[in-house]
Amino acid sequence: MIDEALVRETLRESLGSALAEDAAFCGGVTRLLRSYAPYKDTFAGLARRVEDYLFNALYERLGPGMSVQLDDGVRRRVRMADLPALADQALYPFFASLKPYSVNYEHLHAYWMETGSFAAMRALYCSFADFLPVQDQRLIERVVKENPPAGRQAAWLRSKEDQES
Repeated sequence: MIDEALVRETLRESLGSALAEDAAFCGGVTRLLRSYAPYKDTFAGLARRVEDYLFNALYERLGPGMSVQLDDGVRRRVRMADLPALADQALYPFFASLKPYSVNYEHLHAYWMETGSFAAMRALYCSFADFLPVQDQRLIERVVKENPPAGRQAAWLRSKEDQES
């Protein structure tokens, strides 16, 4: 089951608490993620639907300026170019909810290889480590550390390293 609290936390840094705590907004994202049906959907199709939802919901709430206030008080404009990354970010709770079975691993790994999804990388690294070859684990670590915003992403890398200690 996809936890709406994780959806809120996942979106809070990029969209601010005001939107993250908007029950209708995050509830819409959560409902979309929960609507995934493996017999008729693909991860790429779900990503497109989430991206479309985010655009429509953000435009409805923010107007044509698409400006959000982040928790640190900074106002930032959400651009069309930002939507694929926001949608990918929103997919993490879905990917994290997948049972660690080989079939899910294969689908998630293929999606990661096709798209370079950070959310897929995180889920593979954190939830599918038993399936993930060491060279892929090291690749994920390198990609995450070399791409901003490294601060947020490196936290889950450290947490996994701490678990192994």
